[in-house]
Amino acid sequence: MKQMAFDLDFDKHYNASLVIACDQCGKETSKHLRSLVPDTVLRCSCGSDMQITSQQLSAAEKRQQQIKSSYRLAM
Repeated sequence: MKQMAFDLDFDKHYNASLVIACDQCGKETSKHLRSLVPDTVLRCSCGSDMQITSQQLSAAEKRQQQIKSSYRLAM
């Protein structure tokens, strides 16, 4: 079984999306970071549930701030 992986993606307006790879099939699902709340459960097209914990969400928000800060963008 694969470990669920996370990544951040930014659109042209620098809005962050959290990209989550399914731990069962590896398919990536993208959701706007602002729309997620702790313990959000997303369903992959393969039927597997992917849960985003509050710690994972906090880490993603912190990473978003670090990236925006490095590019000197307003938060």
